[in-house]
Amino acid sequence: MNFISKYLHFHRNTILLILLLECFSLKAQETKFTVVIDAGHGGHDPGAMGAISREKDLNLAITLDLGEIIEEKFKDVKVIYTRKTDKYITLPERADVANNNHADLFICIHTNSAPSPMAYGAETYTLGLAKTKANLDVAMRENSVILLEDDYKTKYKGFNPNSVESYIMFEFMQDKYIDKSVAFSSAIQKQFVSYSHRSDRGVRQAGFWVLHRSACPSVLIEVGFISNPSEEKFLTSETGQKEMATAIFNAFVEYKRMHDKKSGKQIYQVPKIEKTVKSEIVESIKSNISSKIQNVQIKNDTIDSTTKKIKPTLSVELKKTIKPVFKVQLFASKKTLKSNAPDFKGLKHADCFIENGLNKYTLGSDTDYLTIEKLRKEIHSKFPDAFIIGFIGNKKVTAKEALKWHNNE
Repeated sequence: MNFISKYLHFHRNTILLILLLECFSLKAQETKFTVVIDAGHGGHDPGAMGAISREKDLNLAITLDLGEIIEEKFKDVKVIYTRKTDKYITLPERADVANNNHADLFICIHTNSAPSPMAYGAETYTLGLAKTKANLDVAMRENSVILLEDDYKTKYKGFNPNSVESYIMFEFMQDKYIDKSVAFSSAIQKQFVSYSHRSDRGVRQAGFWVLHRSACPSVLIEVGFISNPSEEKFLTSETGQKEMATAIFNAFVEYKRMHDKKSGKQIYQVPKIEKTVKSEIVESIKSNISSKIQNVQIKNDTIDSTTKKIKPTLSVELKKTIKPVFKVQLFASKKTLKSNAPDFKGLKHADCFIENGLNKYTLGSDTDYLTIEKLRKEIHSKFPDAFIIGFIGNKKVTAKEALKWHNNE
């Protein structure tokens, strides 16, 4: 009898334990993944200044676009913003939003700047010691916001954003979230190239105060250079902002899937957002149409079965409005070159675009083909292999295709 009593007691406790574990498992399944998105700068802190825009505005626009997509696609994700309006928030307050809400991921959105207008491309940072001067310069600029606060030396325990010595502290920090942060950063950079066709400046490390204070995997994204006229134009456009937000979202899809798999949670099969060739052409053209003809209908694209290229068929009115731009392509390189690089052979004001993972450098920009042909002849002795290319909106085409467009053929 005593044996039976002990057996029943043990059996009952086992059942209770199983039920308790199941309850914890169900609760874990119901707990929403929390992502905090931080739009850098704001209020009386404009961040970097461009020719036609302010960093704080670009950061906020991309942040809101990103949050909107995540909220629409993921029903098991809670999105929290450090700011949704143009207001100033200190770096500790930003990190506190992530920590107080027990964030699973912290995403900081920023826009880069450089003394040279030639600098371009997107990069993503994780916390660590800046191993190059360029990385340190970015961290110093983003951390310098603390100088706007009263008694910042006391608040930040003597940390001086302009002192190299202050950044030594990051060498001794052990970030237990570094592996997850790097994985997410890598996914972001891949999407910037494959989806947004931006130049990949890579995953980097630097001492960002806001990342140091956050108790979760965290990244700081520099979406491009506001100091580069071409990138500023792209980032200021609604199309550019949505493309960058969508690229980050696609990286988030990868990260969330990996997180759920390792956590043993139900994996929500949320697909990445793919961009078709057709939509690229249409968006490129639409972004260059003046507001007075925004309602002009674009006809269905037709496919040339011989060349396998999509040829947009547009109304005559639309063709007259969009003028192709001609440029001289000098050369292509895997390297990102400075404006004074010997490769340019003394030429100034060269521009660049990214295609198939290569940096393609161009000179001149004019809607008149003869003007660009004259320029090509002038530099022939230095660049005998240079040739003329065209752009219809943001879409690169051959000079022949651009001329046909120009002649409404």
